[in-house]
Amino acid sequence: MNALDALVQPDRVHRSIYTDADVFNAEMSKVFGGAWVYLAHESQVPDPNDFLASRMGLRPLIITRDSDGGLHALFNRCAHRASIVCQAECGSARRFQCSYHGWTYSNRGDLVNVPYPEGYPADFHKAGHGLAQVPRLGTYRGLIFGTLNLDAPSLAEWLGPAGPLIDGFVDRSPSGRIAVRNCQRMIYRGNWKLAWDNAGDGLHPTFAHRSFVILNERQHGGARSLSQFKASPDDTGMYGADLGNGHMFVDQRPGLHQSFWETQRPVPGREWYAAQIEQACGDDAADVLEVAPGSMINLSIFPNLLIKGNHFETVDPVSVAETRLHTWMVAAEGAPDEVNVLRMRIAEDFPSLGNPDDLELFERCQEGLAIAEVEWVDMSKGLGHDAEEVSADGVVRAPVTYEGPMRGYLRAWLELMSSDVKLTTAAAGEVTCEVAA
Repeated sequence: MNALDALVQPDRVHRSIYTDADVFNAEMSKVFGGAWVYLAHESQVPDPNDFLASRMGLRPLIITRDSDGGLHALFNRCAHRASIVCQAECGSARRFQCSYHGWTYSNRGDLVNVPYPEGYPADFHKAGHGLAQVPRLGTYRGLIFGTLNLDAPSLAEWLGPAGPLIDGFVDRSPSGRIAVRNCQRMIYRGNWKLAWDNAGDGLHPTFAHRSFVILNERQHGGARSLSQFKASPDDTGMYGADLGNGHMFVDQRPGLHQSFWETQRPVPGREWYAAQIEQACGDDAADVLEVAPGSMINLSIFPNLLIKGNHFETVDPVSVAETRLHTWMVAAEGAPDEVNVLRMRIAEDFPSLGNPDDLELFERCQEGLAIAEVEWVDMSKGLGHDAEEVSADGVVRAPVTYEGPMRGYLRAWLELMSSDVKLTTAAAGEVTCEVAA
């Protein structure tokens, strides 16, 4: 048993995994370097020379398409004196010039110009001073992942049972393709794993979002989205699942007994947009309208991507007690424009109102975790209960309020943290990119 084994026990975890800076620093290497990390979506860099700022733990990245359309994840760090070379969030560029001393790089990562080259050593060659980059990239249904671990399993193996669930999310779009659009940014004073705990937690909505549930009930009756959490969620058929490798799934769909569209709360323009769709689509209008509301799932791809409703949410650690969340609205390609406007309007409903509840509670948890004399965090609900079911592919499923998904991701976290992972970077031309689907 190593020291970390003592911190993650079958029914509880030690407070230090949320508060210890040494644990956090190890995570940035072994988890956010050694695992497959979500970096971006292909729709955010659709054309040659497009770029997008991203992160891999604490590492700033530039996701680029070169002139031939090749994909790269460049470290946003000049090879000269370490300044970042790209300050923009996104755009189109063939070159990135460091504003400190003018070293200039191609969007493949090659060093293409050094000002006033006189005085550098005779053996100085531009070819050896390009931007370092993520050595392994992989894509799955347009999602771009990267790892610094050459010994990591394939992306398809890493995703495992989560892959078909990603398929289900993407295939709600008529074209089988999605596009990541506008972003909402939030920050909280707490550890990144508090967001991960919460993503697999089907007990908290009844209490953390109580004011919203009550308002929903009073204004819209008892058959709207989120009403299934007002009392006895486990009696609704909703469930949570440990998918392995730290991935989790909460399925709210069994708690709904009408179409998604019928359970959606009113949003500005709902009737007008619906009328436009009905006029344009005729008998198919009901199916088209079903694409507008959220997917009623929470799918967590460890360690940093949450897929919920019609959103991608990235969890970006800043320090042991500070985290940024980026919530991206996802459009359905091939759907009428009115559907995607409705998706955006619906994003202004519970996601915008519910996330602040969660962030406030993450900060309360971090404050409570500061009490050193109270060492343990309980995660025992459902442990060993006969309601847990294990499928042939190893997925562990249980009623929605049970804490099995959290225990599962922490086992995966412990395995990564206990590994002797070897991280590396690549130069231009050395990157491998696998297509998992």
